[in-house]
Amino acid sequence: MATVNYKCPNCGGPLKFNPDKQMFSCEYCMSDFEDRIIQQMYAEQEARQSKAEKEENEAYAENSVQNDGDDVEDAVVYTCPSCGAEVVTTASTAATTCFYCQNPVVLGGRLSGKFKPDRVVPFAVSKEKAVEKFIEMCRKKWFLAKGFASKKQFEKLTGIYFPYWYIDTQRQADVTALGNKVRTYRVGSKRYTETSTYRLFRSGNLIIKNVFERALKSQDREMLQGVHPFDLSQAHDFSMSYLSGFQAEKRDLEKDDVYSAVQERIHEYATQLLEDTMTGFSAIRVESYNDKIDLESWNYTLLPVWIVTYKYKGKIYPFAINGQTGKTYGELPTSKGKLAVLFASVTAIVFVLAVLGGMLLL
Repeated sequence: MATVNYKCPNCGGPLKFNPDKQMFSCEYCMSDFEDRIIQQMYAEQEARQSKAEKEENEAYAENSVQNDGDDVEDAVVYTCPSCGAEVVTTASTAATTCFYCQNPVVLGGRLSGKFKPDRVVPFAVSKEKAVEKFIEMCRKKWFLAKGFASKKQFEKLTGIYFPYWYIDTQRQADVTALGNKVRTYRVGSKRYTETSTYRLFRSGNLIIKNVFERALKSQDREMLQGVHPFDLSQAHDFSMSYLSGFQAEKRDLEKDDVYSAVQERIHEYATQLLEDTMTGFSAIRVESYNDKIDLESWNYTLLPVWIVTYKYKGKIYPFAINGQTGKTYGELPTSKGKLAVLFASVTAIVFVLAVLGGMLLL
């Protein structure tokens, strides 16, 4: 497995993408470099590796089809270019950190050829800022388990680029629905309600953008969807250099795997857009929907997410922070002791109120 190790042109130390500066930084000589400079320096090396590992990707894709339904991920061994150690990763890992020397390593061939992403949204929230967001969230949770917001937890915070499919579509759509109008009036002392039903028809050319679906099987779907939205206007054409200093995953869900779910969601959006034009009715019931696709584009995109997991009483709690906006998402463990104290306090208050009420009656 060929690797890319981005090194400082000044001192040879490892380079990492710096979310605060939006530049590549060396922690040893404190030098900073613009992304275009680093990309130009390593363009030839990345191109050589992409060509050399094209066959590897094709072989992996073929093997994935043959073993469809097998949940066991293949282990892959690579050699760290900094210390020479052999490190094991899963078949979908595209960037990681060497366990032995802690230097960032990008597995170039994993994201080349047909597996090369179209674009990447770089991290804009540093680990320090992600920790601040995490602490801020924890302070608002009175029933949070003791020790969850400890320094030990923050050390586990990992920046990962996750793969997503983004879909833009233009289509002709029409919808038929029934709409009710209700009129209330009085005749003398009697009140009457009149309901009129109308058949409604709407059609139009619709443009729907940024419908997304995860492109990775092995992660929590709800969590990966819950960290949205991302500002795609800040996306860059993909370059492996953005992965340096972070982990990254390669997609293992193809268009065909998510096509039905994506089309169902687009139908819902389109139906709602047309239904929103049916104003003045108290209730609307859609009878039929039809559409014809004029244009549709799919973009394979890597998005930045900070991830931390916490084991509490035998259960694993994953928690995610949007690496661009800082939005937090996840289930947090609650302290049964704190809940018991609250329950006891509420019970005591109710009891006191009951006693006082009884005294007043006397």
